[in-house]
Amino acid sequence: MDDNSKAGLQHVPTGSGLSLHASRSGIIARGLRDAADKSSNPHYRQAIAHYNAANFTQAAVSFRLAAEQGHAESQYILSTLYDEGQGVAQDHTEAAHWERRAAEQGHAYAQANLSFRYYTSNNFAEAFAWCQRAAHSQLAWAQYNLGLMYGKGEGVPPSDTEAAHWYRLAANQNYPEAQQKLADLYYFGRGVPLSYEQAAAWYRKAAHQGNAEAQFQLGHLYATGQGVEHDYVQSRHWIRQAAHQGHPEAIRELKRREYRDP
Repeated sequence: MDDNSKAGLQHVPTGSGLSLHASRSGIIARGLRDAADKSSNPHYRQAIAHYNAANFTQAAVSFRLAAEQGHAESQYILSTLYDEGQGVAQDHTEAAHWERRAAEQGHAYAQANLSFRYYTSNNFAEAFAWCQRAAHSQLAWAQYNLGLMYGKGEGVPPSDTEAAHWYRLAANQNYPEAQQKLADLYYFGRGVPLSYEQAAAWYRKAAHQGNAEAQFQLGHLYATGQGVEHDYVQSRHWIRQAAHQGHPEAIRELKRREYRDP
């Protein structure tokens, strides 16, 4: 098994690598929940209605009116609209402006996005600071990103112990990439006691959620009997699942095993 701890930060909440935001439908649903106590803002309510009717230009206008009144959820959503050029001309400067306005009000998604913006400009100290704020708000993908930054020593001295702490918090929220990374640490005994059983348990959780790296590594554990009973059938099953997702090592392994497969 390779130590693949150098993987990049998360830019979307699914897949590998700081995250900007969930799917657009998820944003609106979450916005309705998180901003319920601020829903008295009429511009925000109108913006949601326009958005749900696919009238994105008018939605952007209403979100901006609410944002200018200090409505943090509207500031956040407006920043994503500017980033994507939806309902407005794409403008990353405006996106960053509204993102920061929301982040400074404690909006966790905006804080995580701002962290990513700093990260991509190689300002790791600011990226870490904003990611830490979002992580303390229990945002799973910010916790995962914070674990990555601790693991890589970006914006903070490297610490596998801290990385494991933040991965575990995200993993306990059923975040598959964090489960896979926590499993890696257990496999190598970095920041946590070496335990193939724990590695297998966390790989399995992530594998069942479709994480290709976890599927491949779980297949490896079944092949070697580390943390699980040796089981060639299970090994082949999980490596095949990873290969179907394009995992290059899994594809190569399947080709090596072809002569034994029925």
